[in-house]
Amino acid sequence: MPPETRLPHFAARKRPRQKRSQIVVGRILATAAALFEQEGYAYVSTNRIAEAANVSIGSIYQYFANRESIALAIYEAACSQAALTLKSQAIARMDLPLAAAIHAHMDLLFDLFERDRYALFQILNEVPELRDAAQPISFDRIIHQAHRMFLEQHFHAADPVAISRKCYFIEKTVISAIGHYLDERPDFLTRDEAVTEVAQFVQRYVTSLHE
Repeated sequence: MPPETRLPHFAARKRPRQKRSQIVVGRILATAAALFEQEGYAYVSTNRIAEAANVSIGSIYQYFANRESIALAIYEAACSQAALTLKSQAIARMDLPLAAAIHAHMDLLFDLFERDRYALFQILNEVPELRDAAQPISFDRIIHQAHRMFLEQHFHAADPVAISRKCYFIEKTVISAIGHYLDERPDFLTRDEAVTEVAQFVQRYVTSLHE
């Protein structure tokens, strides 16, 4: 069941179809995302978004029912872009050896975190009422699908249940590790070294699928 059916309070009012309206909506979302990240969701009103985006408050309400629907649209856009990136890169790396493919995949996850950390993760912490509406397109679900596809490509004979277990612990462990690294940026560990450490951990962990 789509999110707008379950939670109409968060549904976008209409989709922008013309180029001009798409530009306006894009500006609203980009402005809102920047303000939410800089000032905190609780402190940013729709009037503040309209002023910063240089659009009328009527333009905002033409496309979005409220501030929550703007936040949900930001999250959906970030997840959609992440999904396209993960899928295209997974396909491009199909012929790489396992170690190289894992390293490239971990490097990509670091990139996604660095680029859209707030939109992909923090926004749901600040607006927890969006979690149910966001679930069908959640970043967790996208990551799980990407990891399953990746492991199925490299471990054709593995038990699907075993692959699901590996995916679960990779997601929970690796995403947490990446998040902590990007928050702390310890001076004894460069980004490239962090990517290598995570990739080596994942490679050792998944090799049991050969058994």
